[in-house]
Amino acid sequence: MRITNGMVAANTLRNINKAANRLADANEAVSSNQKIAKASDDPLVATRAVTYRNYVSQVSQYQDNAGAAQGWQSATDTALSDLSDTVSTLKELATTANTSTVSDTDRSSMISQVKTLQDEVVSYMNTNYSGSYVFGGYSTGDAPYAVVSTNVGDTVTYKGDYLSLGGVVSADVSDSDIKTFYSANEGDAYNTLATAASKALTASNTAAAAAAAAPSDITLAAKATTAKSTSDALAAAVTTYGGTTNLTDAVAADKTSYDTLATDVTTYGGATTLTAAAATANTAYTTALAASTASSDDTTLAAKTATALTQYNNLTAAVATYGGATTLTDATATAKATYTKLVDVASSADQDINYNIGFSSKVTVNTEGQDVVGEGTTNNLFNTISKLLLALNGDTSYKTATSDAAGNVTVTTNSLKLGDLIDEFTADLSKVTATQSTLGANMDKVNSAVSTLGDASTLYSTLMTDNEDIDTAAASTELTSAQYTYEAALSVGAKVISKTLIDYIG
Repeated sequence: MRITNGMVAANTLRNINKAANRLADANEAVSSNQKIAKASDDPLVATRAVTYRNYVSQVSQYQDNAGAAQGWQSATDTALSDLSDTVSTLKELATTANTSTVSDTDRSSMISQVKTLQDEVVSYMNTNYSGSYVFGGYSTGDAPYAVVSTNVGDTVTYKGDYLSLGGVVSADVSDSDIKTFYSANEGDAYNTLATAASKALTASNTAAAAAAAAPSDITLAAKATTAKSTSDALAAAVTTYGGTTNLTDAVAADKTSYDTLATDVTTYGGATTLTAAAATANTAYTTALAASTASSDDTTLAAKTATALTQYNNLTAAVATYGGATTLTDATATAKATYTKLVDVASSADQDINYNIGFSSKVTVNTEGQDVVGEGTTNNLFNTISKLLLALNGDTSYKTATSDAAGNVTVTTNSLKLGDLIDEFTADLSKVTATQSTLGANMDKVNSAVSTLGDASTLYSTLMTDNEDIDTAAASTELTSAQYTYEAALSVGAKVISKTLIDYIG
């Protein structure tokens, strides 16, 4: 085959270009420290790069979330620890005041101290972390708790609503003033049955409309039935306890009602009607009262009489609620179903703030204030403090108010004993401790996630680096080799292409 000058020149230029491209690629790799410049250079490396970078980005976000969760939880834990110390101090003051050796001057000093401690409790419950009030539920932008003065005494509000509208009021305040205040502010009571019932009714109507629009959809029909059941249960609770009753208080009362009926089944027999059981209880009470009257010094008989009266009153109330012909078994089943519904409603009202801290892993970072201090008229730290202030002032009773379904307000006078307050503060302290335990479990979960995320970050970062970054030594060797090759190609090409026709004339 005849080799022409053109062929030699073309082949030489092709080799020079090839060497130049190799040199350019080697130079690009060394300067960028990347295996590829574009996806087409190596589709497999490019695909892995997208996957690993996505993992690294996700882990980084989870680490940020976990760090924020740790900060929030740490602030909460500090507040709860301080609150625990304060409640312990209040309990110690109640214990000290319960002795007969405390002078009037000491009591006056104690009152000032209790007021200061009350302000501290409010301050702890308004703890702010990075612009968010940690005990404020979903609404984290405003301080949730405040002590406000009213014409029936000082009380505590939560986001503008009375935490215990019918709570502790001085016995010196007239019943008429209490009723007026209660009626005027019943729309500002916190977490009421009326509010829950209204929401449930709206949900029931919405579910019913959706089911009616698609009658063949059994899922919508089931949802409508469940929503109707919940709405009915809350409507019944409003009738029983009154619309302004705190939902948590209603749950507690419903639990007591259910437990009482369950006990009555054992006492009287499940097939016994409520009317018959109430009649039997009335006879037992009358008999106990006669025995107690005959032996007025016998405290055991007096206690039995009080128990018998309570049992009779409970059964009388059950007759009014379920109907006299209802058996104890049926009434107990109905009470249990109602109680379960109320528990579900109260649970669904929780305002948990959750952070994603891992792949398919989340943690609740906040603690709701009412889980710490309580709400309504029962098991409420602020009410216990109010009782202590009244007791230190020498009061032996206090008043509370409730409202029925018709809006009729009833004022009740309750006995006040310093010894009872010691037990109440113990219960309040237990609530704080229980909340700390729950928080501690969540903190352990976050700490474990932080460790896991650190390992994951290292792993995915290493995989990403190994996939994308070049071997520096090998790349440098390749660059040197490519440079020598390119220079050799230029040198040889210069010698070949430089020959002319004269070189072939002889």
